[in-house]
Amino acid sequence: MTEWTAPGALMRREIAEQPDRWLDLLADRRAVDEAGRFTAELRAAGRLTGLVFAARGSSDHASIYGQYLAQWLLGVPAAMATPSMATVYGRHVHDPKSCLVAVSQSGASPDLLATVESARTSGSPTIAFTNDPDSPLARAADLHVPLAAGPERSVAATKTYTAELLALHLWLRAAAGEPSSLVDEEIFALAERGREVVRRSAELAPGLAERLVGAERAVLIGRAFGAATAREGALKLMETSSIAASGWSAADVKHGPLAAVTPGTPVFCFLGERAGRESVEALLPGLRARRADVTVVGVDAARPGLAGILPADVPDALLPVLSIVPLQSLALELSVRKGFDPDRPEGLTKVTHTT
Repeated sequence: MTEWTAPGALMRREIAEQPDRWLDLLADRRAVDEAGRFTAELRAAGRLTGLVFAARGSSDHASIYGQYLAQWLLGVPAAMATPSMATVYGRHVHDPKSCLVAVSQSGASPDLLATVESARTSGSPTIAFTNDPDSPLARAADLHVPLAAGPERSVAATKTYTAELLALHLWLRAAAGEPSSLVDEEIFALAERGREVVRRSAELAPGLAERLVGAERAVLIGRAFGAATAREGALKLMETSSIAASGWSAADVKHGPLAAVTPGTPVFCFLGERAGRESVEALLPGLRARRADVTVVGVDAARPGLAGILPADVPDALLPVLSIVPLQSLALELSVRKGFDPDRPEGLTKVTHTT
């Protein structure tokens, strides 16, 4: 066994390289700027009544982030597509004035391809974000934005997920007409902060993994932009460590998920973003009263561990790019301690052909 074939070696390397991949995306932003201009022109001409995101898995969580960001920046409705309409029911239900945005690491999922083709049949404009410019999805859409993440060999998506977040962010900021110089400055600062978050996550994750190695389930809670992080963090724990994890918006927790929290249940609360933070904080007394094993992931430098792992000077809209990193590292370390290989989870493949 070499350092590159040891369980988790690929995931470990891909987590660590994320800040560099964000700068790669920034270095060649022609495609994302073109997509921004395309969207802005549709909007100015009165031909953009909304956005519809189509995705699966980690890309679906990135799209939830995009959904929030689009509504906040552009003030247009944004929804999630139901690919089964095209593949199962054979229905074309797209509004010609809604732009279909497909997000996929591989660009090879048949149901996403069918959704793009259905949208084009209906006269809807289409944009695809993938990590493979030669993929079927990239070729099918009107415009393609490459993620520039490089080959991702671990089955567990890490660098492609954060690249999707950042690509969606750059596109929507461009569509909103924000100066690229301002955005670039923020992304350079993000990469610098990201290196520190990656380093600290790698240091803290082994101890946290030891504490949680016997856990069979976990609950992750965020709000607004943080809801996407909660869902993606839960997926990382599920796919790498066979934990029955679920991610929720704080607004939904009292509608049933709270009942899954029993004494000792690991609960992760994301308290980085300013907007929505109060609703997550309001859950803490109840969680502790239920004797949950609560871990706060936030920006409070005065508190130890993950509570202060995130920088306080990163804008809310960019914080999800950083807040998922501690959960990526935890999933890696927990998987290895449980005797699994997060690079090759049993029963999973890198490209999922959903029809």
